[in-house]
Amino acid sequence: MFLKTTTNQAPAGNKGVLYGILYGLIPALFFTAAAFLVCAVLLTYTDISESFIAPFSLAITVISSFFAGFKTASKAEKKGILWGALSAGVYIAVVLLIIMLPYSGNISLFRVLSVGLSLVSGAIGGILGINTKK
Repeated sequence: MFLKTTTNQAPAGNKGVLYGILYGLIPALFFTAAAFLVCAVLLTYTDISESFIAPFSLAITVISSFFAGFKTASKAEKKGILWGALSAGVYIAVVLLIIMLPYSGNISLFRVLSVGLSLVSGAIGGILGINTKK
């Protein structure tokens, strides 16, 4: 007889895709918000210069993309690089939408670099996420 076992994977179909991406995206966005809150407090109450913002934001974006890719791919059965890059792409699209909404939406070299590094970071997170299943 075959016993039915439960897994920690998302169901198949469109619902599973959405669930998998949200599973990685929501914690990554919360981490980003918390990190930028810490950055704001540091800038307000310490002697750190504003030149700290650009490298800090790039690092947080790359780390969050990695985390989103890792978490999303941990719910997938295969194609971790694809799921990681896809979730990082959704993450960076949400972040860029939030950043560009109140402004004119200028695309700078820094933002292009941020998108590229985020996609690579998410893909690497996806590779590791698919290979570290329990």
